[in-house]
Amino acid sequence: MAPLWIVLQQLLKHSELALRLHAATPSLALPDAYAHVAAAQAAATDQVTAELLLGVAFVESRFDTTAVSRVEGRARRTGAYPSLNVPPHLDPHASLYCGPLQTFAPSWSACLSMRDLKTAYATGAAELTTWLRDRRVQGDVTRALAGHGCGNYGVTTGNCNGYPGRVLWMERQFRLGVDHGGHRGAVSRARVTSS
Repeated sequence: MAPLWIVLQQLLKHSELALRLHAATPSLALPDAYAHVAAAQAAATDQVTAELLLGVAFVESRFDTTAVSRVEGRARRTGAYPSLNVPPHLDPHASLYCGPLQTFAPSWSACLSMRDLKTAYATGAAELTTWLRDRRVQGDVTRALAGHGCGNYGVTTGNCNGYPGRVLWMERQFRLGVDHGGHRGAVSRARVTSS
């Protein structure tokens, strides 16, 4: 068991980031912000930070655990899909991206598993790590995000409709507490103190 001071330090770290996340995205309730932060911090690595994962979740789905990008018939459909049932016209041969980070799912059951935050963030961290290790990416986070957002086209061209920039902008907000006007403000001063 970890010493009490380590547990308290981790709790404060979670709480501070959850407050910054909630301040940057007020539509996300504070308990939900804390749950996303806990899952992101558990999945984070030296190269893939919790703030980066939260930036991906914001850009991809605004933290919607039921988000699904799928092909029904001949059209790609995106957004919330709260049903547990397979979409009626799902193309089983088309790519399926699920959960708050819109990670690849090889099956509908794998897609449903992405609704669990720990699974979703761990899968997102693993996907970004794979892109970072790609010889074409060579550890460049911007290019790895282009791969996550636009696949091989994004990695090859470096183009992905501004996706990497949007994720990195949100990552900075969550890391530094920068408000929507680009200035350090009350968000960065939000601190949880012990009494």
